[in-house]
Amino acid sequence: MNIRAWVSAIRDSLQSMTRSPIMSLASMATVAVSLLVLAVISLLAVNLEYMAATAEDQVEVRVYFCVNDETTEACQDGEPTQAQKRALLDAAKQVPGVESVTFVSKEVAWQQMKQQHPEYEDIYRGFEEDGMNPLHDSLVIEAADPDQVKSIAEQMAQMKGVSEVNYGQDFVDNLLAFTKAVRLGGIALVVMLVIATVLTLSNTIRLSVYARRREIAIMKLVGATNWYIRRPFVVEGVLLGAFGALFSMALTSWGYTQVVKYVYVNVPFLPIISPQDILWDLTGGLTLLGVLLGAVGSAVSMRRFLKV
Repeated sequence: MNIRAWVSAIRDSLQSMTRSPIMSLASMATVAVSLLVLAVISLLAVNLEYMAATAEDQVEVRVYFCVNDETTEACQDGEPTQAQKRALLDAAKQVPGVESVTFVSKEVAWQQMKQQHPEYEDIYRGFEEDGMNPLHDSLVIEAADPDQVKSIAEQMAQMKGVSEVNYGQDFVDNLLAFTKAVRLGGIALVVMLVIATVLTLSNTIRLSVYARRREIAIMKLVGATNWYIRRPFVVEGVLLGAFGALFSMALTSWGYTQVVKYVYVNVPFLPIISPQDILWDLTGGLTLLGVLLGAVGSAVSMRRFLKV
């Protein structure tokens, strides 16, 4: 590795950038704008994926045990005994796709409902004065994969002693369709933006190389090798790509931090990825992408001007 040659290439690339500041700023701005759009779309896609995954994790199957006054076929024997309820809990754990099963007594369910919906305090008081609890003992089942929720619910509904199985069928079906669309759409959008960024940067760098085509032709005629000629342009492309990427990520980081603060204060229930969990990785990835785009774009754009 010839260190002096690289030092000379860096010096030549910096001189070129200062001699043509407008062209350099145009290239840097193109990188910055292109990667800024890519960063925003990437953040949007990642957060939509995170929201979808969070919603999927909250999908659960609720299995309600029979009570004595029910007349359905599954509840002909009345409310299951404690031993039968334990047997149902053990059977639920054996159903394929079940990750966890939790028993919730009707007393615990009653207290949870009172905490979650305090606006119905008068109604609660009326039931308590009559010594009634209209709720059922139940099992809360979490699936390892949201796609298995329907199958789990169908198997639990066939068990004796089960009054009702609820998993929000319409909600789950719509949620799964939405999450699949988000994943596919996010990937497709990011791929298209990367391609568009490559094409835009390549054209911009080609203009910069075209402005120095006579200098390149003279160097070629006096015996300079292709790599010797190409090296300063590659270094210049790397610097422009890196500067543009860092500028775009500075704007993205500031903007995303402000958005997250707003969401935390005004929409606290909305799941969103914290800045520290994503911005460092995104900054590193897009800076590397900017460097690669600058280097490759410079090398490719010079190909036709080296044929002297």
